[in-house]
Amino acid sequence: MYAFERPPHFSSAALEDVHAPRIRALYDYWKSKCSDVAPPPRSAIEPGEIRPLLPYLVLADLTAKPFSIVYRLVGTAVAGRHGDDFTGREHGSVASLAESGLDNSYRQVLASKAPVFGRSALYAGDQSWIGFDYAIFPLSDDGVAVNKCLAIHCTGEAEPQAWGDAVRDRAEDQPAL
Repeated sequence: MYAFERPPHFSSAALEDVHAPRIRALYDYWKSKCSDVAPPPRSAIEPGEIRPLLPYLVLADLTAKPFSIVYRLVGTAVAGRHGDDFTGREHGSVASLAESGLDNSYRQVLASKAPVFGRSALYAGDQSWIGFDYAIFPLSDDGVAVNKCLAIHCTGEAEPQAWGDAVRDRAEDQPAL
């Protein structure tokens, strides 16, 4: 019997690696809310200003020590793709996210206070995987520590190989968090 493995997870801090239009739109919106030195607070994010993106968004609370991710809001498109609305749940309790690599990306956002862009996959239930691109944007209520993140998950917006060898090389060169 063969091992059915999740496709590799890639992450990058480089916007030029992103091909999904929704991710680029959210990046532009998030950047417009940032100050010169700090990520924006959650209160700066106005859902009405990004209405077309809402089904693809995830809002998460982060705690540094001990590290935890709690999903406060999960958009309908994300919940539908996962087959589970994991609003209000901790990352470790969401089966579709097990071994996805997303927890490492959240750690990277927490440490760097900068966005992380990536590609991972969800098990489709039929011996196949559904690839998705994502971005995680830091939010800071006090202007110092990242305590929340705004994330977006997008399937089917970019070609499957859009995250080619350049991203794979960058992801492998990054230290483990």
